Amino acid sequence: MIKIDRKPKILVIGDLMIDTFLIGSCDRIALDAPVPIVDIKDEKNFLGGGGNVIRNLASLGAKVSVMSVVGSDEDAKLLKHMLDEVETKSFLLEQKGRKTSRKTRVLIDGRTQVFRFDHESKNNISFDNVEKLYSKLQEKIKAYDVILLADYGKGVLTKDFTKKIISYANKNGVRTIVDPFGKDYSKYKGAYLIIPNKKEAQGATGITIDSNERLLDVLLTIKEQNETQMSIITLAEEGVAVLRDDKLSVMPTVPLEVYDVTGASDTVLASLGFALALDNTIYDSVEFANLAAGIVLRKAGSATVTIDEIQSDQTYLDRKLIEKNLSCKLG
Repeated sequence: MIKIDRKPKILVIGDLMIDTFLIGSCDRIALDAPVPIVDIKDEKNFLGGGGNVIRNLASLGAKVSVMSVVGSDEDAKLLKHMLDEVETKSFLLEQKGRKTSRKTRVLIDGRTQVFRFDHESKNNISFDNVEKLYSKLQEKIKAYDVILLADYGKGVLTKDFTKKIISYANKNGVRTIVDPFGKDYSKYKGAYLIIPNKKEAQGATGITIDSNERLLDVLLTIKEQNETQMSIITLAEEGVAVLRDDKLSVMPTVPLEVYDVTGASDTVLASLGFALALDNTIYDSVEFANLAAGIVLRKAGSATVTIDEIQSDQTYLDRKLIEKNLSCKLG
């Protein structure tokens, strides 16, 4: 287990959104089209995108700040209220003509998703807002232990802005950890760590991961091409792949039932940032993040995790290891 001797101060920069779930039941098909008729019984709103990273950081006990751009609309007001509820210090700029991102999912019986519709803008934020965010970063950089870049391709982390963040953070000795978007990782060059999932890593390198040898090739390629300090690939229910002295090490998740992979990468970004901000080693931090991901994989939707839950899973793994060792000795 990692050492936790204080509440780390973590800045999240990136795309924020609202995840809305319309929950109901269905017992018939529409007459005018071959679609299910869902009788909505409940509506739930959660922080999504970079907001889900923030939710996870807050549940772990971090002091969280966020910088982003939203629309000038009612969803922006709701988003700000939701950030206030998790005690996040917000520097949000409103941009006219921009839509605050909202993803709405229709669920039957609370688990079967039958439809999703998105209300959002994907164009880059204005040059003026980039300058305002960068100016605020320069003013506050010394206040943070680590910076997390949550890129969902919605236009906040433009290529120029992302390069500026990483360069300025490096000059001030603050590590940046990136959850990437797209196939071109050049804008993340120089970041301490980029953490793609398996599909994203294959797209960025052009290498198909069909063996451990190819997995190692992808890890090395991402590290060398982007000049990162470390290289990690998340593998969902299979765990996390990490370089250890330029050799492959795969840390499996806790071997329990996988319920939902939604938001697992957000949890990895948050928990890794949390552990590294407390000056834990990269390997202890990855193990901590892997335990955290294993917990949210067993929960529905974009879930969060607590220190107590992670400690409980660590105890479970330690017990299983002892049982395995005793079994080997008795055998």
